[in-house]
Amino acid sequence: MKLSTTLCTLIFSTPVRFLPLVALGGAVAHLSRTICINEFSIGIIGASFVGSIIISVMFIFIAPRLRVPRPVFTVASIVPIIPGKYAYLTLLSVIKMHDPDEDRSALIEAFFENGIITTSVLLAIGMGIAMPALLFYRNRPVV
Repeated sequence: MKLSTTLCTLIFSTPVRFLPLVALGGAVAHLSRTICINEFSIGIIGASFVGSIIISVMFIFIAPRLRVPRPVFTVASIVPIIPGKYAYLTLLSVIKMHDPDEDRSALIEAFFENGIITTSVLLAIGMGIAMPALLFYRNRPVV
């Protein structure tokens, strides 16, 4: 089981009986992203998009059977594919900019490079979670 996914689920007050499913979702998301990066040479942005689409479609079919809203599963399951390394490097370059001994041009370049990757991955994850729901639920009544 993915520990990060399970702990994040507990923060969201998800019932304990759904923890194995959320952990499975986190494992599937991380595995699908890793396979896309290593086997198909897709970049991290595209691979995160594919991983979040797989999670969203998976829980579109599972959540109604359990009579639970889909975001209970999808929000916690995407935690393993959030780009922590790039977000950390973005903030680290901002902190190091205040040091007079550091090369500011390299730090500004690192800030923008890592910041753009972080933002792009987060947008790809959000779109990957939302798009399948828009396609599957488009004939549902609003009220």
